[in-house]
Amino acid sequence: MDSAGRRRGPDTVQRLLRTWLWINDALILASSTIVTGILARFIRRYHEHGTHAIFQEVIAVITLFLYIVAIFAPALKVYRGYLLPLNLALSYLWLTNLIFSSQDYSGHRCHYYSPAYVGHCRLKHTVQAFNIIGFTSLLSNVVAESVMWYRYRDSAPGTAGNRVGNGEKGSAPLTSAPGATTGASTAPEAANGTRV
Repeated sequence: MDSAGRRRGPDTVQRLLRTWLWINDALILASSTIVTGILARFIRRYHEHGTHAIFQEVIAVITLFLYIVAIFAPALKVYRGYLLPLNLALSYLWLTNLIFSSQDYSGHRCHYYSPAYVGHCRLKHTVQAFNIIGFTSLLSNVVAESVMWYRYRDSAPGTAGNRVGNGEKGSAPLTSAPGATTGASTAPEAANGTRV
């Protein structure tokens, strides 16, 4: 509802969802770029970089390449939330990134992990912060794409939600009369001696 008490039309809701998705996609792209850059520097410069840094780098690079293309998806008219499975899978992977960076870099542990005994706590905390931003943006995308997908599915012509019956084209509505599904005659038919 807007400020005058009128309901927003479906086009307005779709535009808001598309804008929300585009902003989240831009944040995901920026987060993956920053995490990729910092961790690539650690991996290139220091021999003792650890497996957590490698894992975070791989997930950030995969996300970076996928979202270079996916950032344009909300601008397409035919887009109806088809990237929901991708966002769901990547949100779990970025949650793992967040857990690894929190284990390695929180508190005074940043001096001892990924890479060990090097310091660079500011850069390590930056990786942790952008892991948080990337994860929350992906989670927000999951919510927005779910709403977009279900709104489209419920409003599309020919869906079971808009038609009475079993959802097949040309099907008659299902009845709840006794014997309607078993083929047995009902009480009025049995009295007349007729069978349908």
